Amino acid sequence: MRKRYLRVRNFDALQHYKDRNPIWIKLYCSILEDYNFAQLPDETKFHAVGLMLLASRSNNKFPDDEIWLRAKINAEKEINLERLLEIQFLEVVGSEKGAKTDENFDRKRTTNAGKSKKTKDDAASATFQEAKSCASAEHNRTEENKTHTEQTRGDDSRSLEEENAVRVNFENQAKTNGHQSQFSLDECLKYVRICEAKGEPIKNAKDLANHLYKTGDSDAFILATLYPEKRDEAEREIYGEPRKFTDEPCAVCFGSKMEVVEGKGARNCPNCKNEKGHSTGKQPEGVEENE
Repeated sequence: MRKRYLRVRNFDALQHYKDRNPIWIKLYCSILEDYNFAQLPDETKFHAVGLMLLASRSNNKFPDDEIWLRAKINAEKEINLERLLEIQFLEVVGSEKGAKTDENFDRKRTTNAGKSKKTKDDAASATFQEAKSCASAEHNRTEENKTHTEQTRGDDSRSLEEENAVRVNFENQAKTNGHQSQFSLDECLKYVRICEAKGEPIKNAKDLANHLYKTGDSDAFILATLYPEKRDEAEREIYGEPRKFTDEPCAVCFGSKMEVVEGKGARNCPNCKNEKGHSTGKQPEGVEENE
């Protein structure tokens, strides 16, 4: 008896990733407006999200085996596959030829095969168009806040550039005696041992320390770990004196770190930003709550 396989409906059309095993997937907010999805029990909603994550790692094809799927998504309660099939969140794979294989996954060959062979369902085109329309609607909603989003992203980019400046200061201090690190081999090994003691999965501490000594890749981290006072001094040169905060929540964002701007959406709260430009959710010292 041939084993039945399942897949998440419309999943490939909604994701748009090029490589297998992506580190994240898209989860559209419109799922909150799906009446059928809203009627699911809370544990089944999580099961649905877990199956989407599993689909991203299995080319959107997995066996109709509830026990196996439950173990794969770390679920404790039984997965109601019949209910997910009923609301058309899942669908049965028509044939093994119509699904992508794990061993021979190639985006270009899959596209060409779709043009030269008629092994896919006739509904595939309509499904793609439906998913494309959904993605376009989501994109249009995003475009409405484009100006505000770009401004926020610009602030974050500047903050990231300043934060990386500490590392650049040390990475640019390359030496001519065969290694790039400004720290000695013993200091690199000491740093690796500290990481190892914290539970980092390090197979060979000496080899890693030798690599860090030759490349200087982790000089900023070594500085922060072994010599935090020097790290603080370097950060003060870049960001200035640290901004002080009280224990009270921020009067603007109420501790959420996000300020809601009417008609534009949410942005990082400017009132409780620290010297590095990161919102803290706490009220700055010397700033009145009614300001």
